[in-house]
Amino acid sequence: MNIKMMEFHGTTFDRPNFNRMLQDIEYKKIDMVITKDLSRLGRDYIKTGYYIENYFPEKNVRYVSILDGIDTFLDSTNNDVTPFKAIINDMYAKDISKKIKGVMREKELKGEYLGSIAPYGYKKSAIYKNKLEIDKNVAYVIEKIFDLYLHGNGLQKISNILDKEGIDPPSKYLGLKHQRTTWNPKSIRAMLVNEVYIGNTVQNKCVSVSYKVKKRKQKNEDEYIRVENTHEPIIEKDIFIKAQEILKSKKSLSTPKHNELLKGLIFCHNCGRQLRICYRGKNKKIGYIDCSLARGKDKKCKTCNYNYNKFENNVLHNIKDIVNTFCDKNALKLIYEKNKDSYSTLIKVEEEKLLNIKNKIEDVSKKLDKMYMDNLNGIITNDDYFRYSRDFIEQKEKLIKNKNNIQDKIKILQNKIQINQDKEKADKVIEEFLKFENPSKKILFELIDRIELDEFKNIYIYFNFSELNIVKEQLSNMNFIESA
Repeated sequence: MNIKMMEFHGTTFDRPNFNRMLQDIEYKKIDMVITKDLSRLGRDYIKTGYYIENYFPEKNVRYVSILDGIDTFLDSTNNDVTPFKAIINDMYAKDISKKIKGVMREKELKGEYLGSIAPYGYKKSAIYKNKLEIDKNVAYVIEKIFDLYLHGNGLQKISNILDKEGIDPPSKYLGLKHQRTTWNPKSIRAMLVNEVYIGNTVQNKCVSVSYKVKKRKQKNEDEYIRVENTHEPIIEKDIFIKAQEILKSKKSLSTPKHNELLKGLIFCHNCGRQLRICYRGKNKKIGYIDCSLARGKDKKCKTCNYNYNKFENNVLHNIKDIVNTFCDKNALKLIYEKNKDSYSTLIKVEEEKLLNIKNKIEDVSKKLDKMYMDNLNGIITNDDYFRYSRDFIEQKEKLIKNKNNIQDKIKILQNKIQINQDKEKADKVIEEFLKFENPSKKILFELIDRIELDEFKNIYIYFNFSELNIVKEQLSNMNFIESA
């Protein structure tokens, strides 16, 4: 079997040859697995433990790690320390990942370009590592795109002009695997906002979810690493700024087909997914809210078929009630005083629990330290040390988890009694909200964190300000959250 050579790490078990081995085990072609050491099986201690403790025994497969002296068909003390060795291997992989990230971060802060492919219009320097140089063969295309855009041509029109002139799109010019034959307006827009063309290097836009998981998530723009004047620019800064102003003005002038003030804020209370707004009927004028999981054969979620206009009116009505109560200082003071005592009592209870758990953690840590010293001094054997310490480590991990949960509870309660938290900002947003008969989408997004809808058509509103959430909680006792 020919398998394309690729780099696979021990932190993942999705490896071609490993999967082929599992397939052979299922077909009862293999009854013994041998590795040089435990890390060769894998560096993810959870999955490594699963295969050694569960999968291999279930399939009657013998596992042997030569250097570690592990043999699952023998009653050996080496087998007892397997979980600890697996954890050490996992920690090694995590440590390596941190060191690599640290090196990469240092290079990014220096303005070194770490991308695998240079942006269109540039090429990687053959002399200076991680430095960009202008690609004179296509730099004029970037200049042409900015010039066309500043002279009133739209993204689609610019794409058509470049196609007519026979200029290859970036993917084709760079010889990428998936090539386009025509220019894409989205690519044009990406070039117009890319600071690389004014000599800046902007990186650290994404981050890995975990050193074990390849999935990446987008960072906030304020977390990007931006280093100016790292290479020769193609576009002058004043031209670039003018292009950004035009893009911004066009974006603000664009209006949706339907005036959906709450679009992007509505989520399913049951499954957490963002709810969509779709228009039905002959003229597509009536909007309905539903969950994507409510469609199809399975129908895993029941949150669906709620009239959007009715929903929006209901939400805006409730928001006005809350902000009006917030503006009534006497009513707000009564609500605050009523909740302050109950929250303070709950905090004291949680703090007592926290102190108790901290004492237990300290006690377990002392026992582990004493056992370690007893082992070094020969008072207890290695077997006894590993057997007893494993129980203490598990106990300590559970206590730490409980401690973190209690600390989170205390923070939530403390936020609820801080009535003046962000009060100045809340006052400003509410003032803007109350000015208009129909508030803008911008104000609503500043005011609200999310709105949830359940299968019984109950509405749950969560504000960005703790003070408003306190008012909402008090009003909810008076049937604020009501069925439509």
